[in-house]
Amino acid sequence: MPPSAAPSAGSAAVPSAGSPASWSAIACWYDELLTRGSGPHELAVAVTLRLVPDLHGQRVLDLACGQGLAARALAASGAASVTGVDFAPEMIELARGHETARPLRVSYLVDDARSLSSLADQSFDLVTCQLGLMDIPDLDATMKSVSRVLRAGGAFVFVIGHPSFLSPAATTVLGPDGTPARLVGDYLHERFWRSANPEGVRRAGNYHRTLSTYLNALVRNGFTVELTEEPAATGRLAREQPVYRSVPVFFAARAAKT
Repeated sequence: MPPSAAPSAGSAAVPSAGSPASWSAIACWYDELLTRGSGPHELAVAVTLRLVPDLHGQRVLDLACGQGLAARALAASGAASVTGVDFAPEMIELARGHETARPLRVSYLVDDARSLSSLADQSFDLVTCQLGLMDIPDLDATMKSVSRVLRAGGAFVFVIGHPSFLSPAATTVLGPDGTPARLVGDYLHERFWRSANPEGVRRAGNYHRTLSTYLNALVRNGFTVELTEEPAATGRLAREQPVYRSVPVFFAARAAKT
């Protein structure tokens, strides 16, 4: 999810990390945030839709779907079917509430991204994950599950908080010319962390990983990167956090199962 946010388990030292309870505790607040309008999430959805292939006739899985923001956008953009999966039951309950209020034929399941045990092999043409990979402790297990449920030649599209600029110690500062910039330190130290911001999404915690860790996990699990994007902020996010007009808040990619 996004930077200060405002933003859909590995280290034994943090047993609660990525557990349903972490996201369950902020589920209603998170839903209200997205319903009111959130600049980071609006940009992430837009990037997701730019990177996905033609959705006509596509069976889509939205991984770590949260309250269904991206799943609904994918369904509204023409996907043949959309299934949303999240580890937190409270998020799935909220997503189902949105589906009842505005039916888009999206189905939602509680499942673990590391196994996707309720889903059959090669049952999807496209898997998406918007701002969720940072919340899942075992990246390789997740990539393996994504590969298993994708058909040969299917695509995996994900958006993550840009690890180069959203590392735990990063702060926004003013450069010599007075323009905002990101000051980054300790980027190479991969770890679980929680934001101290009591009104930020990252208080639920996430895993900081280097960009190379994400890309190498794709390669190890049989994916070929086809397209990447580091979007500039527009609209609400650009107004609220102008530093992201010139520094990317997200890294996004489309990879094909080879």
